[in-house]
Amino acid sequence: MKSRSLLQSVAHAIDGLVHVLHTHKHMRYHFVIAAVVLVISALLRVSRIELLLLCAAITLVVLAELVNSAIETAVDLVSPEHNALAKVAKDVASAAVLVSCVGAILVGAGVFISRESLEALQGAGNRPAPHFLHVALVGVVTVLSAVIVAKLWGGRGTVTRGGVVSAHSALAFFCFVSVWFLAPDDIIIRALAFVLAVLVAQSRVESGIHSLREVLIGVVVALVVGIGLYGAFAMRTGS
Repeated sequence: MKSRSLLQSVAHAIDGLVHVLHTHKHMRYHFVIAAVVLVISALLRVSRIELLLLCAAITLVVLAELVNSAIETAVDLVSPEHNALAKVAKDVASAAVLVSCVGAILVGAGVFISRESLEALQGAGNRPAPHFLHVALVGVVTVLSAVIVAKLWGGRGTVTRGGVVSAHSALAFFCFVSVWFLAPDDIIIRALAFVLAVLVAQSRVESGIHSLREVLIGVVVALVVGIGLYGAFAMRTGS
């Protein structure tokens, strides 16, 4: 086998993830649910340990789905015709996904169904506001999930290139919104962040990867997610 650079290995890994997203609707459900769970975790002001548990549970579910897809593909390659042992292999792989989902549900229930979380939901309690990086993580995952779903719905492009939504523009303008809320008193930093976001969007159009419409859709996605998320965060913390 030919030796591959780190970037090539990462590119192949992304291709595998994109393939599963294209061919397995359950993986798309996992991504959407993960984004929703992370949004709720910010609104309920979960602790760092609770956030790590949620991230570990999400990772486990996605990992199990990836392994399940790999096993199904390998089994279909080796045994294209019906075979009892092939069915067993697929059933066991599916069971791994089921077990990981049940575990994730239990973790989520343990984190969200608690007195502290219910008090935070009602605007009471003494839980500290979520860290800015927590909110930023939620936003990035939500933006990427929205872009992936839109690209799959549009039926063309990949996660990193082409499609009905510009992922680069969406992430760039989400970073701009993050800077806007992070540095409310520094107009220079806000202006620089906006200029950088515009340059990213402009480069996607100039290179012919996206049309102006696709870039603008990415900008709208970023603004809706960013302003909605940071706005909710600001309202709950009284800032």
